[in-house]
Amino acid sequence: MQKELLNQALGIFDTSEKWNAFVELANQKETMKWHYFKQLKEPLLNYFNANPVEGWVCEPWGNTNYDLRWYLKDFGKSSISLAIGWTFHFILHVEDTNAFDTNKIDDLLRSDYSIILSSFDRVDRQFEHQLKVVEVRNYSFNSPYDTNFDDSQLDKLAWFAGNETETFTAQIVKKVERFRQDKGLTKMLYELNRRTKIEAPIKPAYNS
Repeated sequence: MQKELLNQALGIFDTSEKWNAFVELANQKETMKWHYFKQLKEPLLNYFNANPVEGWVCEPWGNTNYDLRWYLKDFGKSSISLAIGWTFHFILHVEDTNAFDTNKIDDLLRSDYSIILSSFDRVDRQFEHQLKVVEVRNYSFNSPYDTNFDDSQLDKLAWFAGNETETFTAQIVKKVERFRQDKGLTKMLYELNRRTKIEAPIKPAYNS
């Protein structure tokens, strides 16, 4: 079957001009892919800026062309936050493991705050040093790759970012709002941050 498709494709290029046009387009594939992904940033920021929730901050981070994070204002940028990162994984992430105890976070997520884990649509990876939960590109567009856009399907996901932007945006919003709009989950994230924050040691008084 693949050989048949290859022969059909090769039959299209019956002039050097057609082949050269194809090569030129193929050379632009990466540029086009990242252009598509960038198109998600504006509608997402527009939504979260227009729909603030007290105590929460939304801002670009990581690759600022399309990565976003949501953290609790009282604990700042170094804290445990929700994020879209590593090209549209949905994650629970701790920015600074010198400021927050990564092992204690794991222990509490396994016990007192396990409902945080179950509030993700799916948990594909968990309890890594900074990435406490990773939901790997779990999006649906009535395509053969739905719910499983792994790294090999990233080019295909890009098309949906550029051409079904509203649908893609709505799915991200739904994932984040499940936490932001739920006072119980917000309180749990607050307590998780509070209980795992590493207090700076008190410096001894200076004696001259």
